[in-house]
Amino acid sequence: MKGTQKCAENEVHLMEGIFMYYRAEQILSAYPKEFTGNMKGRGSLLCTDREGLYLLKEYRGSVSRLELLDEVLRFLKENHFPAEELVRTGEGAPCYTDVDGVTYFLRKICQGRECDTKNVQELLYVVKQLAVLHQLLAGWRPQKDVTLQSMPEDYAARHTRELKKVHNYVRAKKKRNAFESEFLKSYEHYMAQAQKVLRLGAGAEVPADALQLCHGDFNQHNLLFTGDGLVVTGFDKMHYDLCVSDLTNFVRKILEKHNWNSGLGMDMIMAYNSVRQLEQWELQQVYLRLLYPEKYWKIVNHYYNARKTWVSGRDIEKLQRISMQETKREEFLSMLFYLIK
Repeated sequence: MKGTQKCAENEVHLMEGIFMYYRAEQILSAYPKEFTGNMKGRGSLLCTDREGLYLLKEYRGSVSRLELLDEVLRFLKENHFPAEELVRTGEGAPCYTDVDGVTYFLRKICQGRECDTKNVQELLYVVKQLAVLHQLLAGWRPQKDVTLQSMPEDYAARHTRELKKVHNYVRAKKKRNAFESEFLKSYEHYMAQAQKVLRLGAGAEVPADALQLCHGDFNQHNLLFTGDGLVVTGFDKMHYDLCVSDLTNFVRKILEKHNWNSGLGMDMIMAYNSVRQLEQWELQQVYLRLLYPEKYWKIVNHYYNARKTWVSGRDIEKLQRISMQETKREEFLSMLFYLIK
């Protein structure tokens, strides 16, 4: 009986493999490429031709969003800024929809190594390239009327409300776990920072036309050093925001890895400023965005949205780690505050 069941399972897997093979062949035939091989990955398909490596992946967004992404990437390429590229079908479409209504898009993969977060000179070069990217995107105009998502202006207020919600939830508990005890010990400190950001932000003057297209996910994983130099990838989360959003997100991630080294932080901001000069109001926004306890909110938010019956040990470690770095972080923020005065 067990042998018969095993044979049946093997046959099912074989049929699934054959089905996936022919489906992949059908999808790839829609593209004007001569693929020499493919390999199934997690929710994707890696393909090769004489020009390089490609990734075929399921797409759940709107076609208009994909059209816009392709337009931006082509704009950057025309302006000699190395970025990834999408491949259109033989009919000129940015994606392919199969008989089951599932949509796929094909992306050419850049092969190289990720940005070395320990290499200071490399980090300074990267932020200069970010400034160049922002200068280019400031001149981009969509070919059609489109609605592109903007970062909500009240993100800090929303995150602060969520922190209060978690605080009320934990305080009401009679029995608390290790994470919740650690959270309560640090809550007042970080909430004071969040409230300060809201207070200073309410009086900050930001030009009405300050929003522009930003990368949206500028981090070391999307920065590849290839034989042709630095290539920026991962534009999927692009949206309208202040330019300093990309800068502060990158600076925060790097400084967390460098124990909030004040010298490195200031050097990164000045390197960006040497290419695209920051206005005084932008420097103030840099300060406010780095002052907001974003990492603390992320850890707490992850805990609250996870199963409460099991607490991740990594979340507890992360909470303890940022507490250990807090003195260095405050030193950097104090130095940055004098820059904006």
